[in-house]
Amino acid sequence: MMREGSSREGNGGMRDQAYWERWLRKNAERLRERLSTVKEWYREAGVEKGERQAFKAALKALEPDGRPAGRRGRRPPPRGKGPVAPPDAAAGSAPDRRRGEAGRTVEGRLRFTREGRPLVIPEDPAAQAVRIPGHSLAGAWPKDRVVVRIERRRGAAPPYGRVERILERGIRSFVGRYAPTENRSFVRFRDRESDLLLEADLPDGFRADPGELVLTEVTGYPERGREGRARVVRALGKSHTMETIALAVLSTMEIPVDFPGSVAEEAALVPQSVHPEQLEGGGRREAGGSPARVDRRDLPFVTIDGEDARDFDDAVCLSPEGDGFRLHVAIADVGHYVSPRSPLDREAYIRGTSVYFPDRCIPMLPRELSEGVCSLKPGVNRLTMNVEVPIRPGGATGAPRFYPSVIRSRARLTYEEVHAFLSGPAGDMEGRKPTDGRIGAETGPMLRNMATAAGWLALARSARGALDFDLLEAKVAVEGGMPVSVAASERWESHRVIEEFMLVANAAVAEFLSRRGDPFLFRIHEEPAAEKVEEFEAAAGRLLRRSRATDRRDAASRLQAWAEIARGGKYERPVHMMILRSLMLARYGPETKGHFGLALPRYTHFTSPIRRYPDLVVHRALKTALGDTSLAPYLRELASMGTEIGTHLSARERVAMDAERAVEQRAKALFMEGKVGRVFEGSVSSLVSSGFFVTLAEWMVEGMVHVSTLRDDEYRFSADRMAWEGIYRRRTIALGDRVRVRVRRADPDRGEVDFLFVEMMTETP
Repeated sequence: MMREGSSREGNGGMRDQAYWERWLRKNAERLRERLSTVKEWYREAGVEKGERQAFKAALKALEPDGRPAGRRGRRPPPRGKGPVAPPDAAAGSAPDRRRGEAGRTVEGRLRFTREGRPLVIPEDPAAQAVRIPGHSLAGAWPKDRVVVRIERRRGAAPPYGRVERILERGIRSFVGRYAPTENRSFVRFRDRESDLLLEADLPDGFRADPGELVLTEVTGYPERGREGRARVVRALGKSHTMETIALAVLSTMEIPVDFPGSVAEEAALVPQSVHPEQLEGGGRREAGGSPARVDRRDLPFVTIDGEDARDFDDAVCLSPEGDGFRLHVAIADVGHYVSPRSPLDREAYIRGTSVYFPDRCIPMLPRELSEGVCSLKPGVNRLTMNVEVPIRPGGATGAPRFYPSVIRSRARLTYEEVHAFLSGPAGDMEGRKPTDGRIGAETGPMLRNMATAAGWLALARSARGALDFDLLEAKVAVEGGMPVSVAASERWESHRVIEEFMLVANAAVAEFLSRRGDPFLFRIHEEPAAEKVEEFEAAAGRLLRRSRATDRRDAASRLQAWAEIARGGKYERPVHMMILRSLMLARYGPETKGHFGLALPRYTHFTSPIRRYPDLVVHRALKTALGDTSLAPYLRELASMGTEIGTHLSARERVAMDAERAVEQRAKALFMEGKVGRVFEGSVSSLVSSGFFVTLAEWMVEGMVHVSTLRDDEYRFSADRMAWEGIYRRRTIALGDRVRVRVRRADPDRGEVDFLFVEMMTETP
């Protein structure tokens, strides 16, 4: 592997970060015991004034603490003559008090923090991350799956280790920048974790200007002194579009787009309409002993989804019953069309989930199913698996009912249309015009009843101790292949109606299958570690100037109490983000450990089989419980391999989430490219060791202000005040503060936006 700027050529005589990383690898061991401050290292290395920033960046990359690992006990020098003290309390990383034995090995993925520090994230979700000094990477690249050996631990912080072996390479292809020299061709790959320069072979007839985007495949990795090498596939043009951003993320994360031939052939044979025999019912059981389908085409089912949705997994209907309602949830019967171990099934398992970008979807199933016969479109017959749940003022009460069905959706409604209708006068049954049909005399009263029933379910969920806080997400609007706005997504009552109905259906299926003892996949969300909650409370207490939020001792009540205290104030988003970081990641597994966030002992995913493979697994378990004997071999396999299946599907979910986040970040940077130099208002949203992040008020875009760009004072982080404080002028920049910033840089390659601090804004009373 070769890094750009490995010599002074083409760099104005200045040595860059890559040069200093190599210098430090060669010399750090012999010098670190007698040199302590950055100034001493400058002198020893002969660092020129214009090279200091590159040298310090190299030092941070190689030393996880961001400071020379030399003599102890020396007072840290002020900014400009040494490293800035990192704000550990604000970084969101909790100390783990467990002590691991030095010498043990851990498998995991190599990742880099936003400040360039290497970490290995273990495959065991309960295990602690391992910090890796830059000189101990052993040629590993970001995203590689590696074996690390624990070497030491400093206090209660995460342990240090070194890479012993690379198990699997994480980067096989990428979108980079063409960087030719006089007689050689290189491609530079940059994202938030990587900055690589590889010599590349070019295809016949290749033509591109320096700096153009190129799709590239890695053909050789660095080993035994040999540099890495790549092959250019094709040129993509000079500037990013949403197309090149999607291609960059999909190629780097190895998310398949096209379906293999055998899968496409099987999908082409799937009938696009329901066979008449499946509509007859009459009590006859289907093949495999599955109970006959119940004809529910008489019920006024509707779908409620986003404006741009195409795969409609679920339809809902509500009918009056006694002092409440009967909820009908119909979920696409994907299992009817996708048989276990078929090409369709194997490919869906490999993908694990659909991936959603602002302007496109990478489906888990071919479009003949995901947007065709499985999608619950209005006015056509569709096969479903149904759940009926009685709803009363106290929540979901009474025994649910499960059965295969056939339905015909009355209308394809959108969240916005239902929101507009529910917000209008109670007597307005005509409402707004949906895509396919109108909210009229039949559907209108049902929608208002749905809002009532969802309110009952929400109250019951709150009473049992479930967490409830909203973190608005960004919605990137795309026109002509380019992002044209980045706004906060709306959260309406119509969203909450569908969420509550899906939650109660999922919980009902989980309880039913659990009581039977059948093998299936639970959705697991374990209680956070006590030290994580304690660290959050300490930080929230400093921020909100309170010693405690509630006298209750359970973790859920404490976290929710802090969320309520912060709600509506300037600290709402920072506090809610800190709560989120304190929680465990949800995952899939064959044994329940409860769902902490929902305060449920058992929970599963059943309602989205078009886009989530775990839901398809649960559908098959439910069909078996209802008498379908043809799936017995599949259930036996699930019983023996449930842990492995759950681990794989959890990993695929995380890959999809990472991809969606990466595309969103790059799209935001592309959007802000045309706004460099402009001034915007915003608020401080998080603090890190090298500065602070600001989220804009006009656009839901977050960018970083590097503390090195604050020229009016020397700044240090105050853990007590959770703020950066000027040493001399005593200015403080704290979480939640309203500020004005100027856009300094927008980099779609890395998905980064940098701001320059302009001024503090006066707080409105």
